Amino acid sequence: MRRSFLEDFRRFFMRGLAALMPAAITIALLAWLFDWVNDRIATPITNSVIAFLPDPDDVPRVFQILKIAPETDSLTYGHRIDEFDNQGRQLTVEYILITHPAMKSPDPVIAQAAQHRRAQATWQITFTKWYLNVFGFAVAVMIVYIIGYLLTGFLGRTLWKIVESFLNRIPVIKSIYPSVKQVTDFFLGGKEFKFTSIVAVQWPRKGVWALGMMTGPALKEVQDHNREEEMVGVFVPNTPTPVTGFAVMVPRREIIDLHMTLDEAFKFVISGGLLKPPESASAAGSSDLNQLPNKQLESNRSD
Repeated sequence: MRRSFLEDFRRFFMRGLAALMPAAITIALLAWLFDWVNDRIATPITNSVIAFLPDPDDVPRVFQILKIAPETDSLTYGHRIDEFDNQGRQLTVEYILITHPAMKSPDPVIAQAAQHRRAQATWQITFTKWYLNVFGFAVAVMIVYIIGYLLTGFLGRTLWKIVESFLNRIPVIKSIYPSVKQVTDFFLGGKEFKFTSIVAVQWPRKGVWALGMMTGPALKEVQDHNREEEMVGVFVPNTPTPVTGFAVMVPRREIIDLHMTLDEAFKFVISGGLLKPPESASAAGSSDLNQLPNKQLESNRSD
């Protein structure tokens, strides 16, 4: 049966959207991360550096070499506002600061303050024109690197423990910081966290099988309460966000080892079971299910 134009359009559009969406989301997340680091870390560092730079009038040679024309460049590289001059040019914050009449005020305090703001605006234009704003970003990266390097030594670790102990005493921060630290240590601590194996576990009730990652032995208190059999911990991921889920502890005999890699398991969970491993892995997993003892299956049905 021949498809209509609208059906073909919808089919091809969804196929194109599925192909482009992962790249678009990745680029958007990277752009958001760069903007966040630039606005919250790099820009304050750059502004702090600019505050200590000399007055442009004291170093005219620098601006001659960089070919900076303060008034003209401020209109090109400044932060635009909804105002225009008599020539129809859109004004910028930096242009207003550079040409502000307060610099000629008879009050020396006002004139000095205006001159200081003019100097900062001129340096801001210079940094923007020559892409020197990456300086703050580079300094932020170096600061993180230096802190990481210092923490490898005994003195650095000792000082950091003192800082953490202080943070853990502050009423509000002490209830947030430890949890955030555990998450960041998990993802950025440089340790290798490997799941023991990919398993099938009966969750959330008997007879319903969910994919999970065995994390190792169960908690000591749980194992002591079930001395007759080995207890293990299993992480059951959520669909479609496998980084969240449930941590359960079950008898080792009630789980099934699956012939799947971690990557295949994540694809299976994210796709809601649509993306299955190769046929050999699926066949091996089904054969393991069929090999369950009959007594166990009967006890599961009775439960």
